[in-house]
Amino acid sequence: MERSLHNEWQLLNIDKPERYKSREVHGMDVIALSEFWNLNPQEMNILKYLLRDKGEDFEDMIKIHNYAIRESQLIKQRK
Repeated sequence: MERSLHNEWQLLNIDKPERYKSREVHGMDVIALSEFWNLNPQEMNILKYLLRDKGEDFEDMIKIHNYAIRESQLIKQRK
């Protein structure tokens, strides 16, 4: 089995917060999806706030927007 942060958490029996358990994709949580898709930190945070269910949708959308702006600035700098 390939070592990953996700696998390490499973081995340590670290429980995920309930707000993330209800929105897994094909049994994968945010960490596993981020590794699978090789997401950068901004993309991972966008996914994290998109998938969590904490009852703070408006605040989460603001966070998603801020991470998207950061990522777009980094993309622009790389050109």
